[in-house]
Amino acid sequence: MGTFVLRYIYQNPDAQAFILTAQAQLFAIITKLGWIENEEFRALVDQIQVFFQPGTSVAYRIIGIRLLTAVATEMNLTSNRTPTKFRKIAVSFRDTQLLPTFQFALTMLSSVLQLTDPDGEKLKESILTLMRACLNFDFIGTLPDESSDDVGSLQAPTTWRVVFEEPGYLDVLWACWKKFSGPASVLVMECLSQAASIRRSLFSSDESRNTYIHHIMQETLLTLKTREGQSKLQDVGNFHEFCRMLSKFRSTFQLAEICEFKEFEQWISMIGDFTASGFHSWKWSPNSVPYLLTFWSKMVSSLSSAKQATQEYIQSTTVDLSRAYLKSRLECAQAAIDGEVDDPLESEEAVVSTLEMYATLARSKYIDSGRYVATEFKDLVKRHRELIQTASTGSTSPTFGSSELKERLQVVEMQITWMMYMIAALIGGRISYQSTAEQDQMDGELASEVLGFIQQAQLWIAQRPLYLASPDAHLYVQSAIIFFYTQFRSSYIGEESSKSVKVYTILSERWGLNGPNQVLDVIMNSSLGNLRSSGDPEWRKQEDQLVVRTLRLYTQLAAGYSSVKHIRKLDTTKALLRNHNASEFRFLELSKKSSDTEVARSRMVYYTMLSRILFAEDNVEADFWRFVKPWEVALDQVTLAFEGTSDLSEEQIRLILLGIFKDLRGFVSSITNRKQYTLFFEWFYPEYTPIVVRAIEIWPHDELGIAILRFWNEFASNKSSRVTFDSSSPNGILLFRETSNILYTYGQDLLSRPLSNSNARWSEKYKGIMLYFSVLSASLSGKYVNFGVFKLYGDKALSRVLETFFSLMLAIPVEDMICFPKLAHAYFSMLDVFTTDHMTGMDIMPQPVLAYMFQSLGEIINVQNPDTLCSTMACSAIDKICTFVLNWMLKDKIRKTEGQDDAQGGGSPDLSGRLLVGSSSGSGSNSQRSSVELSHGPPGSSGSRPVSKHRQQQQQQQQETHWLVEYLMSNKDIMSYLFVILFQVISFENRSNYWSLSRPLLGLILLNREFFVDYTNSFIRSQLPDRQEQVQTAVNALMEGIEVNLSTLNRDRFTQNITSFRRECTQMTLMNVSSPAEDNGML
Repeated sequence: MGTFVLRYIYQNPDAQAFILTAQAQLFAIITKLGWIENEEFRALVDQIQVFFQPGTSVAYRIIGIRLLTAVATEMNLTSNRTPTKFRKIAVSFRDTQLLPTFQFALTMLSSVLQLTDPDGEKLKESILTLMRACLNFDFIGTLPDESSDDVGSLQAPTTWRVVFEEPGYLDVLWACWKKFSGPASVLVMECLSQAASIRRSLFSSDESRNTYIHHIMQETLLTLKTREGQSKLQDVGNFHEFCRMLSKFRSTFQLAEICEFKEFEQWISMIGDFTASGFHSWKWSPNSVPYLLTFWSKMVSSLSSAKQATQEYIQSTTVDLSRAYLKSRLECAQAAIDGEVDDPLESEEAVVSTLEMYATLARSKYIDSGRYVATEFKDLVKRHRELIQTASTGSTSPTFGSSELKERLQVVEMQITWMMYMIAALIGGRISYQSTAEQDQMDGELASEVLGFIQQAQLWIAQRPLYLASPDAHLYVQSAIIFFYTQFRSSYIGEESSKSVKVYTILSERWGLNGPNQVLDVIMNSSLGNLRSSGDPEWRKQEDQLVVRTLRLYTQLAAGYSSVKHIRKLDTTKALLRNHNASEFRFLELSKKSSDTEVARSRMVYYTMLSRILFAEDNVEADFWRFVKPWEVALDQVTLAFEGTSDLSEEQIRLILLGIFKDLRGFVSSITNRKQYTLFFEWFYPEYTPIVVRAIEIWPHDELGIAILRFWNEFASNKSSRVTFDSSSPNGILLFRETSNILYTYGQDLLSRPLSNSNARWSEKYKGIMLYFSVLSASLSGKYVNFGVFKLYGDKALSRVLETFFSLMLAIPVEDMICFPKLAHAYFSMLDVFTTDHMTGMDIMPQPVLAYMFQSLGEIINVQNPDTLCSTMACSAIDKICTFVLNWMLKDKIRKTEGQDDAQGGGSPDLSGRLLVGSSSGSGSNSQRSSVELSHGPPGSSGSRPVSKHRQQQQQQQQETHWLVEYLMSNKDIMSYLFVILFQVISFENRSNYWSLSRPLLGLILLNREFFVDYTNSFIRSQLPDRQEQVQTAVNALMEGIEVNLSTLNRDRFTQNITSFRRECTQMTLMNVSSPAEDNGML
């Protein structure tokens, strides 16, 4: 097939480009699939040598190069299905063909250096593309995607030493870069970028490594010094790749090695000048700036190992660079206002990641850099003060020139925003064990300046005319303030922070802030206003984002052990706890639903944070009752409305309940101990639980039903063992009965609910079913209810929710159950809990339910790219079922052996015997026959003894076969189906949870040993004749030393056998074989 493809390409060199590309891709795939099986495929260069014979045209040579490129690229691709096999192919290709391919391309590159015609340019690009593919090869199998190629060094094997230790390699690349133009020169620089990151250990000696390093440094120095080099860097592609090369070079090699270059000071000076100009060229090549910052942050972080003179020289350079970067950010603010560029502040995450490197750079010589930052910030704050004074003396309505004033204000505010982000990054870059008192003092000076501006900004916000305000500018300024608070907290407010650090000396002199607690007070007071809304619809989007970021800050503060205890004592916090549902907190309104997930969750996050603060003290009963008072008032109004004695409309009731249950969900989610939970439980039950059931009855289709179930899922969850009642308390049973009422009511509506559109099945039905499964799973696994009580007293609270669970399960196709991740997680979590105790305790289960359950358990394990957690829970459920059935059968056999010597056990098969693997017919290794002896439990008594009539009746009851045992013994195809799936996954796939996958396999084998023997024999016969003996040996070793029980020791021994079997499978290319169950369509 591969020969046919090559012949077609050779005979049709003028075919359209997309046809040749597709044929090259096909050839690469064929080569990859046949690489292990046939040695001919491994002679890659020889196969396509026909395209490079003397006298062939440039077109043929280009096609040959593209074929090699396609193969190199295809070999680097992985497969989720069989990653081990494909990695083995990639390693073989790397060890045998990748280096010759690269050397072949390098030789060709030298020969085409002087070509200038159009075909020659195409050939150059093709050769360089091949070299890039070779250098981008994942040599050690650690790069998951192309975006990670900037991390780490090029891990070329030792055999590549012949390339990198020869000076001709770098000489050719640099000569080509200087000679080539356009895209070809950019490709050369990409190859140089990879060459600059070759691993240090590749070189045979320090001398050869230093020669290589100094060669790169010499060429970069010449590039920056000469007019020709500067001209080449005027191309944006070359400029970007050159910056990338510098970053990777510094990340790979040590500063001590770089400093040995004889012209190091000139080199670092030239790169400093280049970096400064690069910072100012951000508009031209914005994506290159992070590479330059990476170079210098790596350079600065290694200064401790350099000589004193080197340290001082680099530090003096960093001061100029930090100034240049600061100026570039101020220019960026002006350009963004003018609309010349997209505003980088729209992506705060990108800004923060870049500023972290800037902070490392600027803190190298922090006193000088910090003073410059402080001076620039003071000037901007002064300019801002002058502008607001001008605005304050003017008219309250727009006048001539007001638009110019507004624009000037926006520019200054945006520049101040950048400065505050940079100051925050500088403070956040503090390393506690390395920071000096002078640096802490500088942090204090910068923080004091920022606090001064915050005070000025708050006064301006309170009095500014609305026409001078900008929602975007307001969002950016307040977000920068929040980021400043976050970084200051991480550096100076914590469990190990000390009041004696120098930063608080400055803050005490300027603002009277003597320690972390006073700063926390400022943070809470100044940022609380972010939760309030102006009421202007044009500001709604920005204010929602500000609420999200403010609540994120509050959540961080409330998460600290010492900080939350201090926050709890603040007057601001106490007032907030007393008036937590203030009308000015517009984010608590429910009239409009936000499409932004974070904004929609703000209400829950808000009450989660408040709950954590409320319970930060021990004795909070009085505060708790005050806190829930607004909810009490609202719920009492709803109760009166349900009784018909209130003027509230149905929509008003719905909105009230929707808000309250979202609030309660957040509030309960942070309750972590028994005392707190009991306090909430005694308030909510039984006073307000009837409202829950009534609301479910009235609005099951509405988002209110979803909100109620989400709240109840939190309420019924026993996380941190918080749901613990006294032994004489019926509260656990009462809680489950309420859960049963809610689930049964909601579940019956789900069963009768029609689908208006199949595309809306998640929002209309599956979402509610998912929550039903989650609530039931949390309740059954909570361990606060003795579920035997319900059956003992004839209470249907448990049985009816389980019956509804079965009906909901059958209402969803298995494909949908698996395809919706949240639904699948809830379902398999429920199955895992259900099979723990409840399944075997049932009198009977409908056969359709059992068939669906076993099919879904198999499907989730067999699915491509499965959710690891779902497949793990499925395996756990299968293992529990097999364990129960096998243990029941073993106990039944012991009972019968004790009762009578010749009893044969209705429904319980014989558990003695051998596992015979292999076939007496056939040829080769299949003619061999081996056996694995399986011993079993303690033998029973061989004699008979008289028993009483009562004893005989008791034995007769015990001998009745459990319905689950009878079902599985009557439907062994189910066990065959599950066994084949697990066996194939373990044999052919690479899963991260293969330990969990192996656990149920032993039980399935012991319960269905005849099928195990038949299937493994078929598996062996399906392999190539020369591999059958090796496969048979591996299969026989599976049951070596295994007994007929599921003890921990026996399981662990089987898991070890599975590990060895799996290791053997990965070393061979095996053929799959279907199961009889699949062939007969049993499932």
